[in-house]
Amino acid sequence: MAAAPIRIKLRCKSWPQLRAIYQRDLSRSAIFLKAAKPPPVGTKVRIDLTLPSESLIVLNGAVSAHVPPGGLGGRGPGIDIALDTVPQSALWLIETALRSARATPAKTPAAAGDGARTAAVEDAADIVDAEAELVASLREELASLQRMNPFQILGVGYDATDADVRAAFGELTRKYHPDRFARYQSTEARAQASEIFILIRDAYRKLGTEKARARTRAALEGRRATPTRGARPTAAPTAAPSPQPVARAPAARPRVQSGPAAPPAFTPRAATAPPAATAPPAAPAPPAPAPRAAATQPAASDGIGSDLERAGALVEAGQFDQALMLYQIAARKRPDDRRARAGVELCEGLKALALRDRLEAAQRFEAVLELDPANERAIRELAEMRRIATNERKGLLARLLGQKE
Repeated sequence: MAAAPIRIKLRCKSWPQLRAIYQRDLSRSAIFLKAAKPPPVGTKVRIDLTLPSESLIVLNGAVSAHVPPGGLGGRGPGIDIALDTVPQSALWLIETALRSARATPAKTPAAAGDGARTAAVEDAADIVDAEAELVASLREELASLQRMNPFQILGVGYDATDADVRAAFGELTRKYHPDRFARYQSTEARAQASEIFILIRDAYRKLGTEKARARTRAALEGRRATPTRGARPTAAPTAAPSPQPVARAPAARPRVQSGPAAPPAFTPRAATAPPAATAPPAAPAPPAPAPRAAATQPAASDGIGSDLERAGALVEAGQFDQALMLYQIAARKRPDDRRARAGVELCEGLKALALRDRLEAAQRFEAVLELDPANERAIRELAEMRRIATNERKGLLARLLGQKE
């Protein structure tokens, strides 16, 4: 079993001191430390270097040589540590300080001191700005996660396995664990990171096992069912099919009234007028409604099917408003048609996505999959949104954390 590395803490109290360490040591990927009892060559070492801005840089390496008294330009005795890698973010921060210091010509010792102080102030201002950006990003991320369900928080699909959930939780833990933000002076940044990690941990508890995921899916389906019915004028789905014959009967209803209402009783009186003209309409009128009502029903379904096909073609062509109108008409004709209702949600989601309202779009696409689980367009859009959101979170936090380091 490998021994744990020796942990050493260093603090630079001024930027000139850090500049000297950079020029003499970090530029050669090494660092010299005085030591009365040097450890053996090859001993692993971890150095926590604190900058004047209170930022922490972690350097890992191993003892490469023992420096005798007067060695290494008179700096010995001590040890020379070969560093594995120096973080690019640390080099960027130090080099920025050096460039700022060189921008002020040091003609006198006092001017040189003023330049160093100016560089320190400017670098401290950069750090403060980076922390402000980090806090704003964390606050926005927390607000976004609070509106998501556990599957969306972890960024996994509804058919995810235990391994998928564990992998997603591990990746998010590495990004948002409170220990990662302990180095920052901003208490708000640490508090926001803790709140985010609590949401991630709760989501993992709800998805950690197959039974837990089944319960979570059932709860989400029940929650979706209520707003979906309330959002549309389909509060009485059982009574919806019965009005359809009535809705199709208006064309036949005037004939029914003209037939059985009074004409049979008044035919003798109308005999003085041409009775032959009124008798034929009265006879075929009663049997006419039944065949016409029966013939009208398949025509309605055929019309809805063609409307859905046209709407699907419009969606693929990017004409979401026209497709939405067709889907809404089909949904009004057949309130129990899940494809039509799914089409309405799909168009609303695509319109929201075009307006960059990704939260609204995600909710719409989730509703589509509840109504039509095989909807390929909704599946593709959700997968793409998850990929983009994951990449944005990685890039933004890596950039901000890199600036901080």
